[in-house]
Amino acid sequence: MNLANLARLRDEDLAGQASTAQARTLMESIVSEERAPARVAPARRTRRALALGAVAVGLGAAVAIGVGLPGGPATRYANAAVTIERAPDYVSVTVTDPAADPGRFEEAFRAVGLNVTVKTIPVPSDDVGRLMGPVVPDGFRGPGSIGVQHVAPCAAAFCGKVWLPARYSGRVVIGIGRAAAPGEPYADDRPFDPSGDEALDGYRSHGKTVAEVRAELRRQGLKVGYRLYWTNPDRGFFDQGVTADRIEDGWVVQGSRHSSSDTVDLYVVPGPEAGPAPDPMTVYKDEPHWYDLED
Repeated sequence: MNLANLARLRDEDLAGQASTAQARTLMESIVSEERAPARVAPARRTRRALALGAVAVGLGAAVAIGVGLPGGPATRYANAAVTIERAPDYVSVTVTDPAADPGRFEEAFRAVGLNVTVKTIPVPSDDVGRLMGPVVPDGFRGPGSIGVQHVAPCAAAFCGKVWLPARYSGRVVIGIGRAAAPGEPYADDRPFDPSGDEALDGYRSHGKTVAEVRAELRRQGLKVGYRLYWTNPDRGFFDQGVTADRIEDGWVVQGSRHSSSDTVDLYVVPGPEAGPAPDPMTVYKDEPHWYDLED
C-alpha cells in the first residue's frame, strides 16, 4: 500500500557534471532574470557557492549558482543536477540530470534552507527523473502541507513544484527516479486505479479469475506477484502484498500493474476464505517503502 492510498484512508477517517559552455549559459540566464550583480570566483580556487549571486566552478567541470540574501538561504540555486527556486509556500524543482549523485540534489535543497535527504530510486523508463515524495519519516505535523506536482511542458527530465512550509526544519526524504535494472522492483508511490490499471496492452485482467490471468502472464514469460484488494464501504480501499499461498485460483482479479520489468502484480479481490480485512495502518507499517531503500 502506498502513501496516496493511506492519505485517502486518513482523510475519510478524519473527514552533477556540466560543460563550461553549459555553465556559462545557466549562469547568464539566472543572473539576467534576477537583475542582480554576480561575482565570479576563479575556478581554480573555489568549490562553494557564495551568497548574493556568486558563482562557484569546481575545476571548470560543474557549476553552482545561488541567489539570495547575505546570511540567509538562497531564493534560487542551480547546479549541474537541479535548479531550485523558492516561493512562499513551495519550491520549484527542475531536474536536469537524474543520474547525478544524490549529494548534488541535497546541496541544492540545503542552499534554499530545507533539510532534505535525496534517494535515487528504481523506476520504469517513463518515470526517470520524476520526483517521489516528499515524505517525513517521523510524521508531518504542519503547519502547512507537503506534496509534489508535475509541471508541463518541461524541457528537462522533470519539472515540478514541491510543497513544503518555507521554514520547515524537519527531515524530509525525496526520491529521484532512475532507470531500474532488469528485474529490479520498481519504487512506486502512486495509488492503484481499480477502474483502469492494466499491465498488458490489449489484455484486460479485470473480472477474470486468478487462474486465467496467471496463465496468460506465464504464456508471455512474465512472473506473477499478488496483492489483496481490500474494500470497506466506509473507508475506501487499500492493497496488501501477499504470497501465492494466500491466493485462491477462483478469486477475481481487479486489475494488474508491472512491479518490475519481468513481474506483474495482480490486485485480487479476497474471497470469503481470506478472512476479515486487516488494519490498513498495520499493513502500511509492515510493508517496505522506497524511502527506506539503501542507495
